[in-house]
Amino acid sequence: MNRKFTLLKFLTMVSELSMALSASVPAQTGGGAAAPAAPAGPAARTGKDLKIIYWQAPTILNPHQSSGTKDFDAAAVILEPLARYDQNDGLVPYLAAEIPTVENGGVAADGTSVTWKLKSGVKWSDGTDVTADDVVFTWQYCADPATACTTKANFDPIGTEEAVDATTVKVTWKEPNANAYTSFVGQQGNILQKAQFANCIGAAAITDEACQKANLAPIGTNAWKLNEFKPGDVVTYVRNENFRDAANVYFDTVEIKGGGDATSAANAVCSTGEVDYSWNLQLPKAVLDPIIAGGGCDAIAGGSFGVERIVINFSNPDPTLGDKRSEPDQPHPFLTDLKVRQAIN
Repeated sequence: MNRKFTLLKFLTMVSELSMALSASVPAQTGGGAAAPAAPAGPAARTGKDLKIIYWQAPTILNPHQSSGTKDFDAAAVILEPLARYDQNDGLVPYLAAEIPTVENGGVAADGTSVTWKLKSGVKWSDGTDVTADDVVFTWQYCADPATACTTKANFDPIGTEEAVDATTVKVTWKEPNANAYTSFVGQQGNILQKAQFANCIGAAAITDEACQKANLAPIGTNAWKLNEFKPGDVVTYVRNENFRDAANVYFDTVEIKGGGDATSAANAVCSTGEVDYSWNLQLPKAVLDPIIAGGGCDAIAGGSFGVERIVINFSNPDPTLGDKRSEPDQPHPFLTDLKVRQAIN
């Protein structure tokens, strides 16, 4: 199997993993792909297992109680939203049967509501049915301020939500919404099982012992289910036998190991071949280039999903400067002013 590390969120990789023949797991979503040949370098590990290293370790698996990508990504191996965006910013249905649009009648022409149809026959990993009530519940869970959902902003525009039938959900916005996909889409839109979290709305979400356990071991719908979780260290997953396309899931197990630093994470993929993927390798070019040059991995970057830092340009990019444009001796007309930078901050 090709060993890769990526600056893209692991969430997009997980989307691809759940597709048929996803042995190579491209860095973005959008359809299955056959496994490419392993590159030169350390010998490829064998076995149908996927090993990932995040030097920032996951600490919780309920994404609605999480504030870090590391936790969102670890949760996404288990949980799914109604839809996700692919590498071309196109919507891909997951728990949804199709993407609602104005043309198919799913999105109200006046922007006041959106109606989602769920795939039929979808099961939770415990074998029970996924229904529209689970989607409605996820909104109710995060709509209560006392639940302290970190994803609450995604649900705030919802005025009412109803289960029209077992597989149909209608969301009515507080006011006309130009973005019908504000809620239940992407890494912050994962659906929780009502039966597991029913008693966790409000302060209980954090204080109740049973809810704390649920936050560390959610029941999900994705291709894998939790095997073991040691917060701040490692999380392992095994096949979900109730997954809707279980016959086409490639990996038997998935492991996300946390700890170390970005340099050791890069070396674990590129130099020793201990793991298949590493993420968030914010290394100086002088450090990263020799690691990649060893030929034991493929570096993949592209697509922005968040801001890690803002780098101030102290030079002047004015094209009228000709060859002196953006040279260090040409100060930026206002970003060199401390008060301007403080205002931006």
